[in-house]
Amino acid sequence: MFSGHLRYRIFIAIILILVLLGLNIKKFSGSKEVVPVWSSYDEEYYRGENEGEGLLLQARNYLAPDNILYRLTRIRIRAPITYLKREIPLLAYYTPEGLKKPAETIYTPASNKNKVIKLKFDLRREQVKPEGETRPERKAIKEREEIKLDYQPLVFIYHTHTSETYIDDPRLQDNNGHVLSGNIGNVAKVGAELARVLSKKYNFRVIHTTRVHDKSYARSYLNSRQTVKEFIEKNPKVDLLLDIHRDGIKRISRDEITTVVNGQRAAKIMIVVTNGKFDFAHFNLVGYHSEWERNLEFARKLAAKMEEFYPGLLHRVEIRDTTYNQDLHPHSLLLEIGDYRNTTQEAIQSVHLLAEVIAAIFARQ
Repeated sequence: MFSGHLRYRIFIAIILILVLLGLNIKKFSGSKEVVPVWSSYDEEYYRGENEGEGLLLQARNYLAPDNILYRLTRIRIRAPITYLKREIPLLAYYTPEGLKKPAETIYTPASNKNKVIKLKFDLRREQVKPEGETRPERKAIKEREEIKLDYQPLVFIYHTHTSETYIDDPRLQDNNGHVLSGNIGNVAKVGAELARVLSKKYNFRVIHTTRVHDKSYARSYLNSRQTVKEFIEKNPKVDLLLDIHRDGIKRISRDEITTVVNGQRAAKIMIVVTNGKFDFAHFNLVGYHSEWERNLEFARKLAAKMEEFYPGLLHRVEIRDTTYNQDLHPHSLLLEIGDYRNTTQEAIQSVHLLAEVIAAIFARQ
């Protein structure tokens, strides 16, 4: 019926489909639950640096002055530490003490129900503009106003892609800005700083973990799912779950990933919300992530407050056809703090601003 060559190709195709199913679907024992764990956005991490790009874009990237210099010297103009990395090869293998081993840090500030939070407000009360619309000129910021919290919100911060890092990390990185598999990237420093500021400055209770989830990239969301489920089981009244990443897939200009706030460069923030749709292999998961719009509502509130306080800090709100474990809690978000071409300091500056925005969301209105 089929020639030997055709049968071989059909066999290979079936094997590939089964492998993809294994990467994307996890069936939990004792349950018929089927959970999508990644989306088409993540597939780009499996491609070569230029695979899938048009020839014109490839040529433009290849001939960009920064890239030519990097190919010749392995030095990035915007990351002077790469010069030291060239001069001191062992620097590429140095890991900061705080990132050597996975850890869990618990922040429990002193109880103070009337904790005063001083926040900045501007005069606008407008909605977040859809992508592509012209942004109005920034207006003057009023004097600080005092806002009080009625309680100490509990926030859990983790990293599904723990190996993600930034351009100034001197350690060995792959083409997508990850340190070596199983290691902890500077994205963990950014998560730790967000946790510290929320606790010390705004009196939140925060737990931050640097547990490694992406030693196998394809299983990263399955691994982080177990971490989140364990946490929720112990802390069912958690107020907010944040999966902190940094972007690094789409090729956009540096101006699109960086902004300037109060004279300081800060990485732009993208808020990712998932809707539970999952078209791969025509799986019918309608109703699985049925309350996803509660996450979207919270994301929009966060985005609007970000635009109110710091216009330009928000990159965009993006909805993806997967779950990213957001089905586990109605206030669960994935935040992309900048891009792999941002510096760690730009990302840290960004979460200082973000902490203020989050505090305002939970403050007494």
